[in-house]
Order: sequence, then C-alpha cells, then structure tokens
Amino acid sequence: MRGLEALSRWRHTSTTPIGRTKRSAATRTSPLIFAALTLMLSACSGGLGGQQGGNPLAASQTFTWPYVSAVGSFGHNEVLDPAAVSTIYDANNINMLYMGLVTFSSTYQVVGDAAKTWDVDSTGTIYTFHLRQNLAFGDGKPITAADFAYSIDRALAPDLCTVQSAKTYQATGNCYQAGPTYLGHILGAGDRASGAISSMVATGDDPRKGLDVLDAQTLRIRLDAPISYFLDALTYSTADVVEKSFIQNPSYAGGTWVDHLDQGGTSGPFKLSSYGGGTKLTFVPNTNWEKAFGQNLSITQVNRPLLPSVNQEYTQYRAGNYDFTEVPADQYNFARGQADFHSSPALFIEYFGLNTQTAPFDQLQVRQAFDLALNKQLLVDTVENGGAIPTNHVVPQGMPGFNVNLKNPPPDGTQSLTGSQGAAKNLMTQVAGKCPPAGTFGAPAYCAYITGSAPTEIDLYAPEDDTSLVKIAQGAAQMWNDTLGVNVVVKPVPFQTLVGYIILPAAQDPAPMWEIGWAADYPDPQDWLSLQFRTGAGNNSEGFSSKSLDAQMDAADVEQNQAKRMQMYNQVEQAIVDASVWIPFQQSKQYWRARDYVRGFGYNSFGLMMEHSWAQVYIAQH
Repeated sequence: MRGLEALSRWRHTSTTPIGRTKRSAATRTSPLIFAALTLMLSACSGGLGGQQGGNPLAASQTFTWPYVSAVGSFGHNEVLDPAAVSTIYDANNINMLYMGLVTFSSTYQVVGDAAKTWDVDSTGTIYTFHLRQNLAFGDGKPITAADFAYSIDRALAPDLCTVQSAKTYQATGNCYQAGPTYLGHILGAGDRASGAISSMVATGDDPRKGLDVLDAQTLRIRLDAPISYFLDALTYSTADVVEKSFIQNPSYAGGTWVDHLDQGGTSGPFKLSSYGGGTKLTFVPNTNWEKAFGQNLSITQVNRPLLPSVNQEYTQYRAGNYDFTEVPADQYNFARGQADFHSSPALFIEYFGLNTQTAPFDQLQVRQAFDLALNKQLLVDTVENGGAIPTNHVVPQGMPGFNVNLKNPPPDGTQSLTGSQGAAKNLMTQVAGKCPPAGTFGAPAYCAYITGSAPTEIDLYAPEDDTSLVKIAQGAAQMWNDTLGVNVVVKPVPFQTLVGYIILPAAQDPAPMWEIGWAADYPDPQDWLSLQFRTGAGNNSEGFSSKSLDAQMDAADVEQNQAKRMQMYNQVEQAIVDASVWIPFQQSKQYWRARDYVRGFGYNSFGLMMEHSWAQVYIAQH
C-alpha cells in the first residue's frame, strides 16, 4: 500500500483518527484472512464517455469527501509532502497527488507504477527499474529516472524535518524523519540521513552509490543487504516522485512549495486546483497521468473540506452536505443498519505504549502486571459495542506472519482476552517487595509509583477528540487502579500534542504511557516488529532495547525463505509480548457511509484509497 507513515496512528471509526491509526464485517466472528484482503477497487479502465460499466453518469462528477485533520489549515507541513507525511490523516491526499516506482495490486502484490518492469540481481541487493514512456508532472515537465533519484535522496536528507505546522522543514528540535524508516537499507542512506554525505545519487553505474541514474528511463537502486520486504517498503510515499525544479524554486524557500501545488509539482492522478483559503482542498484530474497510464478519470473534481473531527463530519453528512463520511465509534450500531453503510477488514492495532526508559515501566514485572491486569474483552466490548475486536497481538490478524499461537506474557502463558488479575497482583507484590520502607533515601524511582497508601500519579495520555478511546483509557485506568493499587490518571490531550510527546527520545518523553494505534504500511510483519522495536528504530517510542532481539529481527529481515522468515517473526512477536512493551487491546474495524450514487469509492484494509483505484470512481445518475 501507500503506507501509513511511521507515526501512522489513526482510526476511521473514532471521533478523530488516531493516527498513521485509523472497519471489517459487522460480525466479530468472521476471521480476517489475508488472501481475502483486497482493495475495494482494482486498477482497471477509466470512465467511458457518458457511462461507466454500463451505468449512466450524473451530469456533475464532483465528489465531496471531507478531510478530517489534526491541523488547523494547510501549509508548510506534511499534509501535502510525500516525503514528510506522518499520519494516515494525510496519506490519502498524497495518493491523489503523487506516484511511486511501484504500488500494490488488488491482491496486495507489488506491481509497477511509474516503473513498468524491474530486474533484481542474484545477490538480491541491486534493483534496476525501467520507467514507462511519456510520464510527466502536472505542469507537463517530463518525469525521468533522475527525478526519482532526487526524490528518494531528498526523503533521506537530514534537514527534512517533519514538524507539524512548522514554517520550515529545518530541524529546530526533536522531529520525526520518515525517510530512513522506509528507505534505510538503500546503500548510503544512513550517511545521507546523518549529513555525512551530501547525496546518494550517481550518473551512471557507480557501485559506491545507492541511486544510479543509468539513463532517462532507468534507475538502479543498491541495498546494503538482501532485504526481503524492500519492494513493499518502496510502495510507501517516501519514494514518490516530486519535481526538483519546483521544490527548489527560490520563491518557495523554507518548504513553502507545498503552498503552490496549484501551479505544478504533482505526479499522481490529480492536481491541486485550490486551497480554499486554508479550509478546503480542491482536486482536478491530471491529464498527463491519464495519458501515461491510459486511464481516464470520470470524476472531474474532488472537494475535501477541512474538519476537526469525525463527529462533525458525520453530523454534516446526515444533514445532506457531503457524499461520504467515516462513522464515529458510538454510532456504529445504528450506522451498520443503514443502506449506505460500508465496511472492509482493517489492519489496525490500538495499544497502550509504555516508556521503558522511565519509572515505573523500566521494570519488566510492572509492565507485565499492567498487561495481565486488563480484561480486554470487557473493556472493548463495553465501549466499542462490536465496532472493534479485542486482541493481544502486535501483528494483526490478516497480515502474513499472524501468530495463531501467541500467548500472554508470563506467568500467564494463555491466550485469554480477559487477563489474569491474580497473576498481575502477584507480579506487583513481588516487585514492590524489593522496595525499602516509604520515604527511604535513595529508594529506586519506581517504588513511589507502586507502594504506599498514596502512590505517585502515573499519567496516561490519550487523544482527546476520540471519545471512545478516552473511555477505553478511563476504563483501563480503573482496572489498573483497582487490581494493582496504583494511581493511573487519564490525560486527554490534542492528537498533535500526543505525537509530539512520543517522537521525543524515550528518556526525554514526559509521558510514561500513552494510548495510540498503528496501521499497516505494507503487508509484512517487519512493519510491525523491526520497524517498531529494534533498538533506535524511528518508531521505537518506548525506548525498548534488546541486543538478542535486534539480532533476531535483523536475521528475519534478510531471510529469503518466506516460511522460515514468518516463523522467525512469530518468535520475535512473542518475545515483545512477553516484555510487555506494547499492551495491545483491540484490532479496529473500518467502516463508513457513502451516498448510493457514489460508485467505486472505498478504503482498502490499510485505510487508503489507492492511486489507480480512482479510475473506477464516478457519480451515477440520481
């Protein structure tokens, strides 16, 4: 897919998507089988004059699709930059405006996008991509291999700092850099991201460089190891092509080129025609993309009014103002009975993250006690009313490598979703027993949080606009306080504040625990394991570190036998669950409502509308 960025925390179902989180059949019992996870639409032919697929088209082909975002207006941030996008809020805009070398088919196989074909050498480390003919940006400038080399190199540049709503991309403090997360195994990527080298690009075949422009139609990419998931990761937006001359236009200094996309710079099926004064994005077809792929779009305009929450979006839809809406979690039971209700499987896990670098979660037994104290079945069923599936898994059901044998952390070792409160109490008693009497000078920091009649407060940060998640956080806090005798206090904060906390190095993070989610970037367990838990990984917000698990993840990442590779990841996931780094509590579902005259539009299991699927969208006569 075109992934949900490294902080991809969002849900289509909540009052505010939880980022790169963001629902399946209404029944909880039907399993999510990966082979059945298909895009809602396949990339086939485009509009057929006055009809599509035999259905007459409406005179107006304008589609109004609200854009729920954590930012207050557009400009100077990752909303519209494919190298910088960090939440699923913005990924669908990126899929409209840009294209990559490769993308996913309707069955999640990697297929060519701008690259018509590619070759891989016998070592599995050299990929040579051959571009399609007649590719061009929205302003008509030809797209060449050099443009892709520039775009990938730019995504790894050390000064491309993704700070939401910043006036510049220059790093002025802590920031999340997406490029190394997805492109980090390209030869020289680490040196480029650190600033040790100024470019990874060579003209001609240079074995010292990661990006070789062999000619206008041919790009060679060298890896530092035979990474099994490389093509999957290359579907992510950090590898999308952008227009160098446009971005480097001196009039658009400081990253402000994203404010001028109505003048050029895009490469996908749509162009941006208006920013609506910062309140609404308006997209129109990119005829150059249509010509290159032989796909004519029926839709002539997409309007994306900016809204602060799914609740407001849903209210406006019910008032007749929009063609589409996500459904708030508390409206799920009503909405699923409506004729305009739609759903698809969702590869989204929501969890409590624990800061392993600060007290009290620097203690393994404390983390395990918190995990086992939760009755996830009761918690999720009570709040979500069937709109999500309780889980203990890091890798969601439906992904390759889903571990059907995964067990709860010790000493429980079962697959129970109701927890093991007795075991949790015993664990906490054991660790508390190591603490000296209250008030003892030099007592370990964690003791203040787990002993005494008035233990120190443990703050749990939750996204304030997501009412269902705040309720789940409050329910979990009550379970922990009642079972473990601790003092967990829920702190609802704006989503961007929450993200700002967790992108800090764990030792500097003021949040000891948080509630957030992760949605799949591509169908590989590496996206859920190495990307999250390897020492120093960009998404390792918990500060977890294990040299032995690092070695296991590194070995799995390069294993060429896929069955063996999945087994290796299963072992890693079990170790992560045993260490209680995340406390997963639910696998979200994905659902929405759309007018019956909107045909061919819908989200895939990653929560996205894919680039080529737009050729199937049209407004029927009504």
